[in-house]
Amino acid sequence: MTDYKVLFTGSVCSGKTTAIRSLSDIETVDTDARVSDSAIRRKRKTTIAMDYGVLDLSDDARLHLYGTPGQERFKFMWEVMMSDLVHDAEGLVLLVDNTRNDPFKDIRFYVEEFRDFIVRRRLIIAVTHSDEQAEPDHDYYMQELKAMGLFTTVIFIDARDPSSVLKIVKELVGHREKEIAWSELEERLAVNSSMPQVTEEEHESSSADMSENVTLLEAAMNTRGITGAIHLGADRKVLSSNVSSKQNKELLRSMINLVTALETKASFLGHIDDLVLYGPQQETLSVFVEKEQALGLCSDKELSINVVKQQAMDLLQWSQR
Repeated sequence: MTDYKVLFTGSVCSGKTTAIRSLSDIETVDTDARVSDSAIRRKRKTTIAMDYGVLDLSDDARLHLYGTPGQERFKFMWEVMMSDLVHDAEGLVLLVDNTRNDPFKDIRFYVEEFRDFIVRRRLIIAVTHSDEQAEPDHDYYMQELKAMGLFTTVIFIDARDPSSVLKIVKELVGHREKEIAWSELEERLAVNSSMPQVTEEEHESSSADMSENVTLLEAAMNTRGITGAIHLGADRKVLSSNVSSKQNKELLRSMINLVTALETKASFLGHIDDLVLYGPQQETLSVFVEKEQALGLCSDKELSINVVKQQAMDLLQWSQR
């Protein structure tokens, strides 16, 4: 028996858990927990350790499916998996949620984080949720990836559809396993998927009102350690705020204006994504600036800056502005 391995990674809600469930012949092993951060706007549960499934390719070949947690605060699991469980994987599948405001920001982040792992393995970028948002399209992805110096395969998939996810498997192991009866495998997966079950996306869809009722500020406050948030539009006028301290509110607005001034006076620095004001005895004030919007957060000094940054990135990526 030949055993192959593949690692799925990507942001929260990109479809990692669902893709593995679509392919697995066994009941998948997952480690979900109730969301306790900004992702609450999109889902109620998130993977905190790993997902695992198995797909029998033929009588002589088997594929082990591993999925990482999406959030950087569980980065220790990425390292454990890369150094031990999937050190001999065929490739890395980076799932990209097309509904994110800047999916290429996710690509840059995960490619950098997994750079050493990718060096000797295939990288496949699998774009999900294109049924909800068609743009960027395949041509645009290829154009942007070329500009980034990244030459790889891009496949648009529906993580809920086994035949769609199977395209990734064919790309990874099809050249090595010539005896796989792909049509029979696809039929078997179709039968398995027809059994009554509720996928992650279907559950979220049936609970749409649940996430739609969660505002950006409420999602920010769902992270333990965040004590206040302020959201500004492209004109830098306040869209919403729950920062109780007038002084902190004004400081956050001043920090956002400072970012704009710094970009003007020190253009050689390029775009400044964030600015943090940290004091050992006071709350940490952080601002995250994009062209169309900006977010300011007050947080307990004990809360990791990396955690704050990831929460802000997810909030802005899913914000409708």
